[in-house]
Amino acid sequence: MKLNDDRWCPARFALMLSCVPNLGEKQMLHVMHHQALNCVPVGVFLHLPIEELQADWGLTEEAAYAISEERHLWWNRFLESDELVKQHGVQIITEQHHLYPQQLNEFCETPPPVLHAAGNMQLITEGWRFAVVCSRDMPSVAGDAADELCCRAIEAGGTLVTGHNTRAYQRAALAALRQDREHIMVLDRGLWAALGPEFNRPLFNAARLYQLQFAFERDLVLSPFPLKLGCFGLSNQRRDELIFALCDVIFAVWVREDGVMQRLCEQAVRLGKRVKVWQSPSGVVSPGGQRILVAQERFEAGEG
Repeated sequence: MKLNDDRWCPARFALMLSCVPNLGEKQMLHVMHHQALNCVPVGVFLHLPIEELQADWGLTEEAAYAISEERHLWWNRFLESDELVKQHGVQIITEQHHLYPQQLNEFCETPPPVLHAAGNMQLITEGWRFAVVCSRDMPSVAGDAADELCCRAIEAGGTLVTGHNTRAYQRAALAALRQDREHIMVLDRGLWAALGPEFNRPLFNAARLYQLQFAFERDLVLSPFPLKLGCFGLSNQRRDELIFALCDVIFAVWVREDGVMQRLCEQAVRLGKRVKVWQSPSGVVSPGGQRILVAQERFEAGEG
């Protein structure tokens, strides 16, 4: 394939970089900014010596070597991804794209350099968004409360942001599906890995009770990961971070103390997001919820 630079928009360049081995998100962001600032043709970039890629482009030796000397190992993966994107209408959204959510820059220490998106893009530009979050050890009464809160927020015009492969996230998604209401699904893996070869299967088994195929005309699915990448390492924490970043309101129903959800709720509080901590009818607040309330009091008192 010839490297025709007329075809290399920022989105396609980002798609290519996402296929390069050993190229992390911070390096990817640096490369994209450097390429855009200096207008370096892609054909030139791909033939730069390893030393220059390290010195001027901020790459590790492994990533520079993959680009300069081992393109044959990943280039076909990029061509396959490029074809899948065209065939299934996947949007590749970078910071230079007008639809890139600015909330990600505000919330994430390292904003995702690229989002793979499919479906109703208006859901990240219109209205208000919320998440209902619970740790894995939530009691049944908290699960029931989460369902009710989700239904109330949807009826009030909110758009649910959730994931697809934890019990709490699935319960929230089912609340939206039962009402035939739009929602955003953030993945901890690539779109192909979650939606299947035809990019259309429901994202978890219980969803099949309400839809035979993923409803792209109504809903939106987002992933910061390469199309065919499965769940790995801390990708579930990256998913949680993006869910919090995209929301205007967080309902913290049952949060484990010193867990990821507590940390993200406290970060949301510091950034001025609305975090509502659930209290059971008997007055019980989860251990993590108690810590979040303390963080809110300190924030309101101007103590950080």
